[in-house]
Amino acid sequence: MTAEMTERPIVSVASLSKHFPVRGGILSRRVFKAVDEVSFEIRKGETLGLVGESGSGKSTLGRVMIGLAAKTSGSIVIDGHSVGDLKGRGRRSLWRRAQMVFQDPYSSLNPKMNIRDTLAEPLANFGIARGPDADALIRKILDECGLGARAMRSYPKEFSGGQRQRIGIARALILQPKVIIADEPVSALDVSIQAQIINLFQDLQQALGLTYLFIAHDLAVVRQIADRVAVMYRGRIVELASAHDLFARPRHPYTKLLIRSIPIPDPTAEAARIAGAPVGETPAAGETTRGCRFSARCPKARFPICGEQVPPLAQQASGHLAACHFPETHE
Repeated sequence: MTAEMTERPIVSVASLSKHFPVRGGILSRRVFKAVDEVSFEIRKGETLGLVGESGSGKSTLGRVMIGLAAKTSGSIVIDGHSVGDLKGRGRRSLWRRAQMVFQDPYSSLNPKMNIRDTLAEPLANFGIARGPDADALIRKILDECGLGARAMRSYPKEFSGGQRQRIGIARALILQPKVIIADEPVSALDVSIQAQIINLFQDLQQALGLTYLFIAHDLAVVRQIADRVAVMYRGRIVELASAHDLFARPRHPYTKLLIRSIPIPDPTAEAARIAGAPVGETPAAGETTRGCRFSARCPKARFPICGEQVPPLAQQASGHLAACHFPETHE
């Protein structure tokens, strides 16, 4: 958390949904609710971690927020700028305020462009700088990302995975945005390199006053970097709390399952963990659940209420929200 963090939200997402049509014939009207009625805020200078299993909707949410996919309904406001179905100037204005760091640091870079040209391209496209002025900005951001000017004339294939991700971060920062959406930015890296990139994110946040939405499936990574954590399951946020409170006192059964799934170095304890998890099976993609989407896997589910009524994301304790009809109380 930076010293500049304030209570004023720089990101506001309200009732955001993204639906995809499900194949089933020309007249089919079934949809897959990848993101369904999601709401949250991020304060300036804060890191909000977004966690969940693969297919929970995390990356889709990030892509909709940055304007790479159109929303179905709801609203997104980033730094006072409403994100709609953006085209032309609207998208350019958004991308001056917010940028994305992608999961794969190699496929997100053009292998035919050297690093200088990769970073100079957005500066030229947005009318910020060209020539020597652009080179000065590029050298500065490369230094801040731990690479230095020597990287400018090299190509992506000449760098390691960690170095390529540093280049991806530099490209996201070259336009001086206020908000960074990081989509699984360390999951493709060796464990030994992950800590270096996490430290880089934290150093840049302190130096530049950045705000992060940090998307990950690794709870250990999120625990290290996030001020607050939102947990997604099948398109919905099921729990949101401070990182400390969420890990110490999870209220939703799914969050407890995720925390319990973190590997343990002790072989005996690890065997006991595996024996005790998880309950039920994950429904197939696109399968509709009338009530709580976790009810088929939940050890606390009570029917018919859990199978028929969607639990609201409601306050369970100060600053701690959970969408569960029978949340943990920790009393």
